[in-house]
Amino acid sequence: MIINNTPHSINIINPEDIHFDSTIRKYVAPAGTEPAITIPSSGILNAKINTANTKPIEGIPCFDKEIINCDPLPDDGNIHIVSALYASAAAKAGMDMSRIMLVADPVMSEDGKTFIGCRGLTRPF
Repeated sequence: MIINNTPHSINIINPEDIHFDSTIRKYVAPAGTEPAITIPSSGILNAKINTANTKPIEGIPCFDKEIINCDPLPDDGNIHIVSALYASAAAKAGMDMSRIMLVADPVMSEDGKTFIGCRGLTRPF
């Protein structure tokens, strides 16, 4: 079973409805495209990070961010969709990554401005 541990539903768009627009370098789908599959959120797996202010560069505020820890992956044998931050924290913590997935290739509205879903899932690298 696939469990979505992000704060929002994951919409998988049918590959036949998608094309790559090289002018905006994004996958897009025509107006009115409906998701082939929607995976609702089942709760969030969080990563814990510390943030510290550092010296600005050319007047731009800068920060150091350090991944401290993350929630444990449920011991349920399921595949879990997580955020990229959680996947980074899990890898840093030495967790088994075999049941962790991320969304792959965002799909945008035809004008390239609105995120409507993704092409599928991918394993973190």
